[in-house]
Amino acid sequence: MKENWEEVEKTVLKRRAAELAKPLDDQAEITEVLPVLEFVLMGMRYSVILDKIEAVTRIGEIISIPLTPRHISGIIRRRGVSFTLVSLRHFFNRNAEGLADADFAVIVSAKGKKFALQVEDIEGVIHVPKAGLLPAPDNFDAAQAPYVSAVTTDGLVVLDVDRFVEAKGFSMDSPT
Repeated sequence: MKENWEEVEKTVLKRRAAELAKPLDDQAEITEVLPVLEFVLMGMRYSVILDKIEAVTRIGEIISIPLTPRHISGIIRRRGVSFTLVSLRHFFNRNAEGLADADFAVIVSAKGKKFALQVEDIEGVIHVPKAGLLPAPDNFDAAQAPYVSAVTTDGLVVLDVDRFVEAKGFSMDSPT
């Protein structure tokens, strides 16, 4: 009788192992993800695709440049290299008043240009399921919509930094 139980036990364990070895359909859909850096700006959650990011740094000194567009906060230096610091707050809202508490810079590379996006806070790297990426809705802010590549179901905005470089009046050339 003991031999019989051992045989039943082996059969049950083999069946369980075979079931557990099967790929999960739901998990297969989630495996395609987009790695992004999430940050906060104007109280909203934004992100940039990780492949476009050169570095993230806390902003120290900002060297102002006279006669530049309002969305150009100035120049920052990191490891001996200068980067144009772009205030997305002023780029998206030309009438924005006052100073923002934006202490971080996300240095990005787009179409052969490198510049820094001034952001309020860094949330970190996350992996967004590609299946959850949607186009910007029709009622999305018109000033931001041309620069949005996708929006997630939970409200994370994925920015396309290449589109900034192509925008009229968006200057990011900086001295080195």
